[in-house]
Amino acid sequence: MSFRNAVANWAIVGIVALLCAGCGFQPIYSGRQGAVIQGDLSATKIEVIEDRTGQLLHNELLNLINPKGRPQTPKYVLTVTLNETKQELAVKKSAIATRANLIFRASFVLKTTLTGSTTLVSGQSRITTSYNILAGEFATLAAEKDARQRAVHEIAANIANRLAAHFQLSGAG
Repeated sequence: MSFRNAVANWAIVGIVALLCAGCGFQPIYSGRQGAVIQGDLSATKIEVIEDRTGQLLHNELLNLINPKGRPQTPKYVLTVTLNETKQELAVKKSAIATRANLIFRASFVLKTTLTGSTTLVSGQSRITTSYNILAGEFATLAAEKDARQRAVHEIAANIANRLAAHFQLSGAG
């Protein structure tokens, strides 16, 4: 019985692999093209983003896009604008909020340094994170800080993935 299950499982894995190969699926960061995309990402200068949350986003983007350090002669410039809104909800009968949402909207523009005004790709990333408003002020601040860090991490990953997809589709290099 277990031998049949093992054969069936391997057959399913083989069929899925063949279907993925036939549909044109291609990992972004693999092979020679992945090295070119990583090179384009690492040649991107990330402009300073305002406020403390913007600084956190800037650092996350540096870790994802420029893991080996800032480029000496950047080919691209990434500009990001970040807006944060707090929304309190789940109000008790005593009119005290027990839950809050942090809503982040990031607009980004990637330009080439060769012409300075040529926009290669632009877009927006939006995320909402929630946290509990607790009885203790320190606990609430810690929960809010954690929600903010989670949001910044997701926005940075979204922007980095969209830039990598742009470089893959455009064949820039």
